[in-house]
Amino acid sequence: MSRRVPGHRFEYGPLARGSFIALVCLLPVTAVVSSYWLAWHVLLVLFLGIGLRPLLEWTGLYTVYARLAADWQERWNRDFTEQRRREIERKQRRARYKRFGPEDPRLPKKW
Repeated sequence: MSRRVPGHRFEYGPLARGSFIALVCLLPVTAVVSSYWLAWHVLLVLFLGIGLRPLLEWTGLYTVYARLAADWQERWNRDFTEQRRREIERKQRRARYKRFGPEDPRLPKKW
């Protein structure tokens, strides 16, 4: 369902897209409540709809964000994998030494 336009490096996510649609839908409410804020609201919607993506691509901020997000995800996956490996080793060691006697009930569950 993703429509990728040639030349764009990224697509907005569902949260950003939903927020933008909500801002557009609130334009008539802003017009009724305050005509002063209407001009600023229209400018914000135009900037978000037309100018934000080129600005992020031109300045390279999206590339920096994507790199930081990838590094964070890689670090989290590495930590998760390491923790899971330790749990499996602990379980195997526990099974190997189980034949020597009953487990002491005072020990913590994942000892």
